[in-house]
Amino acid sequence: MTSEMNSPDRPSQAIFSVCADETVVNAATTAAGKVMGAHFTGEFRDYITSDKRPQFSPLLKNAASCVALIDFDRDMELALETTERLHQIFLKKISIVGVGAQLDAGLLLRAVRKGCTEFLTKPVDPAELAASLERFHAVMAVDPHTQSGIGRVIAFFGAKGGVGTTMLAVHLATHLVRQHGKKTLLIDHRPQLGHVALYLGLKDTQYHFDELLRNSDRLDSELLNGFVVRHRSGLDVIASPEMSGGPHEPKGDQFEQVMDFLRREYDYVLIDSSVRLQDSKTSIVDQSDEIYIVSTPDVAALRDLARLVENLSLSESATSKLRVVVNRSTATDSVTSDQIEKAVRFPISIAIPNNYFELQRAINDGEPIPPQRRSEFNQALAQWASRIVYGMSSPKPPAGKRRLFAFLR
Repeated sequence: MTSEMNSPDRPSQAIFSVCADETVVNAATTAAGKVMGAHFTGEFRDYITSDKRPQFSPLLKNAASCVALIDFDRDMELALETTERLHQIFLKKISIVGVGAQLDAGLLLRAVRKGCTEFLTKPVDPAELAASLERFHAVMAVDPHTQSGIGRVIAFFGAKGGVGTTMLAVHLATHLVRQHGKKTLLIDHRPQLGHVALYLGLKDTQYHFDELLRNSDRLDSELLNGFVVRHRSGLDVIASPEMSGGPHEPKGDQFEQVMDFLRREYDYVLIDSSVRLQDSKTSIVDQSDEIYIVSTPDVAALRDLARLVENLSLSESATSKLRVVVNRSTATDSVTSDQIEKAVRFPISIAIPNNYFELQRAINDGEPIPPQRRSEFNQALAQWASRIVYGMSSPKPPAGKRRLFAFLR
């Protein structure tokens, strides 16, 4: 999204445009200013398709309702596909307005079938658009089935083994459930012998995520319930296999289909994965809203962190989602936060204090540390969860090139 206006964390109506010209954007901005609770959140310069799915901001996802203005003049077929995709993603939460210089009857019928709500011809009259916004808002206010938002997908990768990625994913998930009341799913995406179920004390995990992918064509809420194991906290889990003949690499758009479905079922979907799963890693990166790379403040982990950040930063879309987490941080670390940021050429988003011995007891007990227990570790996790729920701006990589690990000289 190329721009975002200043607005509350949760507007009652978020308006955005897709491939619209300047006159349409100006009309939308003016109309939004006339409607209470409405905010123009920005514009997408490309159509939204199965191959090009942008990162939706927390502002859009947390809005009570959304209105999309799709310009049909640039490419009618892509505009129709965008209409269908937005309708699938946002469901009843969105009203879609088609905009064009000429909208013939055949096109209007096709657009309605794809999910278009209304049509406006150019030049768009701000007063007419404002009246439409008021009407959409009234419909959403009385519809009890309107959804509060679409879920967000958050991925976790460890810079290397043993840095505590799974432990952080487990505790962050429990904070989202217990502290914020969010419906959350935690997926152990390891091909075998993952530790999510172990850390949560869960047993009898018969079905796994790879099997869910294989059944993507018949996925519904009833089938999903057969795959999910419920922890006593209310957290839903899809565990890793105890044994495996190898990971299932999704075919075609299997991964995207499953993620789209899970977004409609959950507020948050957390994926604990591995950078060694190359094909799956690409799918996860594409579908995630945020990507957390976990490292510890030691040279071996930081070297791998720098390589991974460099690799992921080759994609502009991945860079905007990327977050660096330094786990087991202490005031006496030989490598400081400033040195780490200079070494990896990327800012640290979260630093988690060392709580090794208490976490070891939690592993042995098969129960995460309760969020209400007072500790620096829990305080950091609480802040992390709040930043996810209430939104935060993505970090900007430091400008300029620096030599990797200059602090080792």
